[in-house]
Amino acid sequence: MNVTLRQLRAFVEVARSGGFTAAAPKLHLTQSATSLQIRELESQLGLQLIDRSTRRFALTDAGSEFLISAMRIVGDVEQSVADTRELVHKRRGRITVATTPLLASTLLPESIAHFLDAYPAITVRIADLPAEQIGRRVLSGDVDFGFGVFPEEDAQFDRIPLLRHPLGVMVPSSWPLATRKRDLVWSDLEGQPLIAMSHATGMRTLIDQQLHQAGVQINPRFEVAYLGTAVGLAEAGLGVTVVPAYVGKLMGSDRVRFRPLHKPVVHRQIELIVRAGRSLSPSAAAFRDCLAARCQMLNG
Repeated sequence: MNVTLRQLRAFVEVARSGGFTAAAPKLHLTQSATSLQIRELESQLGLQLIDRSTRRFALTDAGSEFLISAMRIVGDVEQSVADTRELVHKRRGRITVATTPLLASTLLPESIAHFLDAYPAITVRIADLPAEQIGRRVLSGDVDFGFGVFPEEDAQFDRIPLLRHPLGVMVPSSWPLATRKRDLVWSDLEGQPLIAMSHATGMRTLIDQQLHQAGVQINPRFEVAYLGTAVGLAEAGLGVTVVPAYVGKLMGSDRVRFRPLHKPVVHRQIELIVRAGRSLSPSAAAFRDCLAARCQMLNG
């Protein structure tokens, strides 16, 4: 059996219009072409759907029963097409992005606000997670994409670099290190009370390597899991903490000052990751572009 949507739509329209003559213009067909569609449908079904024995148009009993199913099928297809067009034109949709609590509370809110100004009917959801969980959520399909720092190469993901900033140190504004005239280098952190990230983070490994190479003894005053916590402790005058420059821009206050670190300059890159080979929906692609524009402003 090879029943087509074209045949079903013709049958439904003929039944609604009460005949071939009235239905043909609505189907953009001639009367004879409309009649042919119905005959082909009847041939495929092995049933007569329309009684042609009189001059009056009438559905057979089988035709009346089949009309219920045909209307449902045509209606479902038309609704699906309409829904898809809504998605294409971004008049509806849903996006879920996984990111770290720091980015969820600093960079994302303004990006979401700009996005929803342009596309108010789209729902944006945030999964704020530890960095190590983001990739798993992307691979499972629970989220459209992940947003954060992903230092290890992984063929399971397609990557879009969005933000690249050097590492530096957040220093309480009243401390001499904050106002030192020359550029700061890693060895300047010798003897400073250090607020370090926990060993579970890739950030800690990177910073420890640089401090070790600079001959700095590593004896943290505090160890924390989140950058936001580290910055908060620095704001309270409890120590210094090494963070990417974007953290300084997003979380800076009068109580702390961000100073880039030199010799060497070490960069940290924020990326958007999607499951390899997966195409983003129109809504997700539009949000990606909005996020990229916001990151471009921070890069400048």
